[in-house]
Amino acid sequence: MNIEATKIEKDIAKMRDNIYNTLDTFLEGRRPQSDTDYAAEWIPEADVAEDKDGFTVYVALPGVKREAIETEIKENILIISGRKALSPEVQKLLVRQEITTGRFYRAFKIGVQVRSSAVRASLKDGVLEVRLPKSEEAKPNKILIS
Repeated sequence: MNIEATKIEKDIAKMRDNIYNTLDTFLEGRRPQSDTDYAAEWIPEADVAEDKDGFTVYVALPGVKREAIETEIKENILIISGRKALSPEVQKLLVRQEITTGRFYRAFKIGVQVRSSAVRASLKDGVLEVRLPKSEEAKPNKILIS
């Protein structure tokens, strides 16, 4: 494969990621502001579900090792970051690379109070699942009319 074509593919991927970054910013997600912050090289896809008890965030992280993922809640924002790497043996043999590697970063603004001590995360089949239980104050409360 032509080296120039590979460079163009990487440039297009970076432009796509820049568009996603802009949308995240517009939607009030926290994005990296400098090299001292998590500078994302790629943005994993995610789904967010809500039920009466809380939120569940599903993040596609195929090939990412559990120990390479960091999660935290900071200022009412769920931050998921880490690094996906290829082994040096595989890296030196590549003639074409389409699988994204490098640092990743996602942030989700949490619109309600959650019970931080009860947040749970698990990784199965390349999908990170983070469960964010709502605090009692944030749960719907039926009001009886007298």
